[in-house]
Amino acid sequence: MRRISKLSRNVRGFTLVEMLLVVGIIIILAGAVALGVSDVISPAKRARNSVSARVLAQSQAINQSEQKLRGYGF
Repeated sequence: MRRISKLSRNVRGFTLVEMLLVVGIIIILAGAVALGVSDVISPAKRARNSVSARVLAQSQAINQSEQKLRGYGF
């Protein structure tokens, strides 16, 4: 009997409850990060669309200016 109890004391590792607790904490933290990131992604997409529209308008203005200059022989 003593021999078995000595062996069980030397066993190292995590119990199932500890592993489930760690996995649960990781899932909760991942959910919080996902919610935080989604709050940032939406305004970033709107800003990207705004910049894209502005770049498109500027490129069209440049093309029109270049066409005028071609008409003058440049």
